[in-house]
Amino acid sequence: MRRINIFLLLAAVIIMCCGCAGTSENEENVKGMSEYQKAQLDVAEVYGFGKTHDGYVCIGENPDGDAVKMTLTSLDGEPREEKLDLDSIISADEKISAAYVDGDGSVYIALSSVTGDGDIESRIALITGNGEVRQLSEGIEGNVTAVRLLADGSGYISGCPGGEIRCFSMDGEERFAIKNMDYTDICVAGDRLMVLTERSLLSYDISDGSEAETTTSFDEGMADGLAETFSGKGMDAVSCRNVMKYDDATDSLYLMLSTGLYEYKLEDRLGIRLATFRDSDIEYDYVVESSDTFVAIAGDRSGRKNVVVYSSDPSYASTVVDEEPDDKTVTLYSLYYAESYETLISWYEAYHSDMTVKYVWGVDDENGISESDAISALNTQLLAGEGPDVIIMDGLNVGSYEDTGVLMELSKVYDDILQENPDCLENVLNAYRNSDGSIYAIPAMETFTAIIGPENEVKNVTDARSLAAYISSQDRPEYGNDLSFYYWECYFDTLYPVYASEIVDSDGNYDAEMLRKFLEDLKLLYDTEMERTTQDQIDEWTAEWGSYSDQVKRAINSEYMSPLFNRSWSGRKSAFVNMKTMGESWRFYSIKEDYGVGAGESGENTDYAYEIWGNDSGKVFVPNTVIAVNAGSKSLDNAVSFMKALFSTDVQKIYYGVDCGNPVNMEGVREWNREAQSMGTPGGKITLGGSDYMDWSYWRKEEYLDEYIRKLRELDTPSNPDARVRSVIRDNAADYLENGESLDSIVDSIDKLLGVYLSE
Repeated sequence: MRRINIFLLLAAVIIMCCGCAGTSENEENVKGMSEYQKAQLDVAEVYGFGKTHDGYVCIGENPDGDAVKMTLTSLDGEPREEKLDLDSIISADEKISAAYVDGDGSVYIALSSVTGDGDIESRIALITGNGEVRQLSEGIEGNVTAVRLLADGSGYISGCPGGEIRCFSMDGEERFAIKNMDYTDICVAGDRLMVLTERSLLSYDISDGSEAETTTSFDEGMADGLAETFSGKGMDAVSCRNVMKYDDATDSLYLMLSTGLYEYKLEDRLGIRLATFRDSDIEYDYVVESSDTFVAIAGDRSGRKNVVVYSSDPSYASTVVDEEPDDKTVTLYSLYYAESYETLISWYEAYHSDMTVKYVWGVDDENGISESDAISALNTQLLAGEGPDVIIMDGLNVGSYEDTGVLMELSKVYDDILQENPDCLENVLNAYRNSDGSIYAIPAMETFTAIIGPENEVKNVTDARSLAAYISSQDRPEYGNDLSFYYWECYFDTLYPVYASEIVDSDGNYDAEMLRKFLEDLKLLYDTEMERTTQDQIDEWTAEWGSYSDQVKRAINSEYMSPLFNRSWSGRKSAFVNMKTMGESWRFYSIKEDYGVGAGESGENTDYAYEIWGNDSGKVFVPNTVIAVNAGSKSLDNAVSFMKALFSTDVQKIYYGVDCGNPVNMEGVREWNREAQSMGTPGGKITLGGSDYMDWSYWRKEEYLDEYIRKLRELDTPSNPDARVRSVIRDNAADYLENGESLDSIVDSIDKLLGVYLSE
């Protein structure tokens, strides 16, 4: 996959659009470091990777479900596979959850299982270099995902993200424990234990576990990498993610973050970027060969695992055979950059090796391009018979593109999609169907707004006014405010989709009275909640989650409902959220099940339900990942083939991130659950009010899965996601909500701006 950023060069009155070359290779901006693809490993999961006297060793699980040791004597050679002989120590209900490969050939294995009362419990075993297997410790609470050997060999560290980090002697004696530590990775650096978290680097004395030092000051790129790596650490629910290594020769930590490879000099407290990552692969584990050479196991979202070398030494390229150029290329465009689309492309390419998808976009956080300029640049290309082959129309006015003839008519493609995938949401697929039967854009996903709470209380909370009244009738929460909304943008972004198509419909018809009603309802809800919110609550939330622009890049809608896990502690029993992906549904049903770690299912939250909001026309959904094909594409057959694949079960069964929406193919939803269950019980732990709850990454009960699908089938009324209409209204809303501008003044300003846009 190639990732290409679009920028604009405006000269006089001519708008020109050029691509800023980016590639699937990881390019280095300091030391000339390059990426070299080496051997492919036939493993489904990776538990650990290291270098021994025999060569490079990967501990993993092959596609048949066998625990294996893969040995590479040459990075370009064929790996030698051996099944691990664990029969003497592993039980039928246990699974390897982590491995540490020592230089002497020994392998430390973590084995985890779910106990009868629902707890996850782990133990550590050792496989010596000569094949002897023995148990080192048992009864470790939590799912151990990291094992690290002490520098002097006298003991080891085990870690459970969201749980505890423990240090043991080789006799199994616990030396110390660091509790409630939700970390990204850990490593041993001489006499220190280093713990990497979302925003900090912590140092502990290895002798007793006392905290020695905390570092929270990093440059912007490294800070972003820390946060993104933390939030993405569960993308592969089973394999390891060992991103931090210590090199005693340089007294440096090396951090393989989502944004790049960094060296962090401990003595100088200085972080240096060694390489910039421009792909969406997962780096599972790696070996530090030297300060400029790193051997890693990387995998795309399809599960394919490769050995990759990042090095400034060109000799690693000597055995690489240049691939023949592939002319089966499709260019995919979106108005806004989204990492989720890169992930989707990686998954697609893994199963379609004959196709290359280049990703281009108009607006991102760094290029300074406005929506209107990006749209103008796209229009210029399309009208000239050029531009991207496939267009994600999210934020674009589909109707205006139909009128210009630049989009391919998709009735035949629609029929093919339904024939190949009969259990799709036809209401969503037909969101852009015209009265004459023609269709030029088809949504592959969708989002919707929902109220969550006790069913008998929220079933009649159907609009902003009834929600404001409901909030006012409740006692103030003990923790936070009623909705976990602390910025006006939260209210706007959650409420606006319900009103959007009534303010300006897909044909460009504008209703000023509906705009006025939306702004009145928005202000009523905003004022009601902010009167019950303190500045301390706002500050505390911001300190934990960052600015609003930071939050929306994460699964923040799930966090809005998290206090409902423990309503006796939080005083919260309702939430108002944008159900953006499958992830929000998993969080809701985890709350409903209320599965306490060590306590099992309590039954206290069985009355929870979520109700989809709508308008007079029905239950509203926002079309998402709306696919159209450039009628002037030079690769039309490839573009259509790629588009149809986006609706297939193989593509729809994956969670790609916060930008893509809920699947439109219900068989994809079911397949996600089948695969999740085959892995065991994927999920994590969430702590609220001193109690631990299971946060599952799938639908634990068939009734939950059936209800989720039933709710999606209820969606029948498309919102209008036109970005320019939304921006005009949103850009003026703050003055009305916070700065005292009158409603008449704001409506008048928006009227004029919309009048200009809609007359173009």
